[in-house]
Amino acid sequence: QNMFITLQTASLLGLGLVATQFVSFALQSDWSFSELVDVRSKLPLLLLASLAGSLLLQCASITDKCLLLAPLVNQIRTDAAMDEGRQYLARYLSDSAAGIYVQGVRLDMTLVANIVYFVVVA
Repeated sequence: QNMFITLQTASLLGLGLVATQFVSFALQSDWSFSELVDVRSKLPLLLLASLAGSLLLQCASITDKCLLLAPLVNQIRTDAAMDEGRQYLARYLSDSAAGIYVQGVRLDMTLVANIVYFVVVA
């Protein structure tokens, strides 16, 4: 869990560094080759940030799919009108709150949307 948080933090800081470097490079009126090479040296940080963002989205997607599992089990048709075993399993799945947790916080698409909003606004 600590590595996940470290990776996300490093990628966000790297993304911020790359964004400020690109903006300052674009606002300059006289460009030199050495400054262009300096900007291109930050591209691995941009790659790290994009991979970390992809990892964050995949984890949130898995958590959201776990939320859909209980209704799916509940829709299974059986011969009995009231299958208590199926209802017990569906209740267990919904009460267990399965998903990916980081430091006790459930990682879902709502949290990812808040993180993206914070990164874009801040």
